[in-house]
Parts: sequence; C-alpha cells; structure tokens
Amino acid sequence: MRPPSEQLQRTRFDELGVLVVVAESGSLSAAAGRLGVPKSTVGRAIARIEEDLGVTLVRRMARGPALTEQGRALASLSAPHVTALRDATAALGREAVEAYGLLRVTAPSDVGAHLIAPLLPAFLARHPRVRVEVEHTLRVVDLVREGFDLAIRLTLGRLPPSTLIARKLMRMNLALYAGVGYAAQRDLPKHPGELAKHDNVVFYPGGNSLVLEGPKGIVKVAVAGRAAGNDFFFLREAIAAGVGIGPLPWFLASDELAAGRIVRVLPDHRAAGGTAYMVYPPAKPLAPKLAKFCAHLSEHVPRLAVQP
Repeated sequence: MRPPSEQLQRTRFDELGVLVVVAESGSLSAAAGRLGVPKSTVGRAIARIEEDLGVTLVRRMARGPALTEQGRALASLSAPHVTALRDATAALGREAVEAYGLLRVTAPSDVGAHLIAPLLPAFLARHPRVRVEVEHTLRVVDLVREGFDLAIRLTLGRLPPSTLIARKLMRMNLALYAGVGYAAQRDLPKHPGELAKHDNVVFYPGGNSLVLEGPKGIVKVAVAGRAAGNDFFFLREAIAAGVGIGPLPWFLASDELAAGRIVRVLPDHRAAGGTAYMVYPPAKPLAPKLAKFCAHLSEHVPRLAVQP
C-alpha cells in the first residue's frame, strides 16, 4: 500500500463517491442504476482507486462482485466527506439562484423613504434570506470601494461616463405647489410668466430657471427666491410652511395635498424632474439578491412615483 500523502494526491474524490454509492446500494449494478451510468463505468472507477491505493476493494464472487473488508472500510471512512461535498455542492447551486445576504443600497432620503421603504415588506417576505440596508445620501458613493451593491441616482441630464451599469428606473415629473398660507395671502399665478413675481422655493440643481410643459408646449421661465435646496424633503416642508412656490414629485406631494397643507399651482403644467437610475458594479452573473431587488423596484416604483 502506497504512503498516505501519495494516496491523497492521486485518489480522486468523485471515484470515492462511486465507492460510497456501491456500499450504500449493495452491488455494482445497483450503484450503476442509482448513478445513471453503465456498470462498466462503476467498475472502472473502483479499479482506479485500487490502482492508486494498491489495495483490493472488490472481489469477484459467484453471486457477483462484492466489496472486500478494505473496500467497506474505505467506503465508511469516505462517506461523511462525500456527503458533506454533496451538501456543499447542492447549497452552492441554490445560492446561484436564491437571493441571500446583506444588500447595501444608497439613495436620496426622499426616494428611500417613499419609494423603497413601502416596497420592502413584499420583497423581504418573498426573500427571507435577504437583509436590506439603505444609506440616505446625495453624495456620489464609490460603490466598489465602500461596499455598496446598488445606488439610486437622480440626474437632470445624463449620468457621467462610468464602468458601472446604469438601468433607468423612472422618469420623474414635478408639479408646482404652494402652502395654503401662502395661497391665502397671494394671488397664485395664472400662467408661467407670473412665477417671476412670486417668492419661489428653488430646487437648485435646476438653477434659477424652470422648464415647464403645458397645453401650449414647453416654456422656460426664470424663478427667484430666498430659499433653495437640493433635497425634496426640504422643499416640501418649506413650501408647506409658506415660504413660496416650488416643485415637488407626486410621491411627496400627494399626502400633503390630501391633508390640505399645500395646493397645486399651474395645474396644467409639469416640470421635468430628471431621471432616476439604478446603478451597480458590473458582474456576471449578477448576484441574485441584487437582480431580484432591481426587478422588484422596476415593477413597483413607477406605480408609486407617477401621479394617477
């Protein structure tokens, strides 16, 4: 019998698996049927182990081949390891298609609170092995360096060139609103040109101009105000407090309208609010947790974000 180190180097694990199946099945024929291979394939696998180890594992008997005492001993010693490998392989196969693990997402606070959080119960119920962690920020996060799986990014134009994958999530249209206190004190504008005479809450990524689309087409108007912000949560609260007229997406305005805190201004006009993208590092294949979460957002976010 050869030294153990050489045995381990030469003996192949799949052939030990065949030996274990022979021991479990009781015969070479039964093992071949269980494995779905010819009996000769089973015989050759056993013969290679015998050659590697220098032992006799199967003896020809009148009733057919049978494992020797050494064959039964080797099968018994190998069985736990073969079973562990089978289980690990099966688990690896499941992990390739099942969503699991921590999914780290970065998104603006308004998007996270109003478009992601309401969708989490259904997603988490469908994928019980996934945990979702959302970090709210307007900062452009380095996804790879900081360990994030996904970013939701809003842009008024195009995303800058990048090696990241970007998938369009939704086109976000805005409407103009004013707080009821402001509306009670001022005559609200009847056409876009009158906005310049009003106090405005400026969404400053768009600058001091506002592009509106209405019944007569697209018009660009100048807006001015002493309050500006790059976060729609801030704009909503400032508008509701009576600071002035400002743009909001429907998903942030709807509850305020229903509560009677704000009113619609120029209801026949909308402003382009940019496009929201799902951005993530390239990978083949995409991790199931990320692929399924992106599919979930794509299916449900437009329903929450678009005015009925």
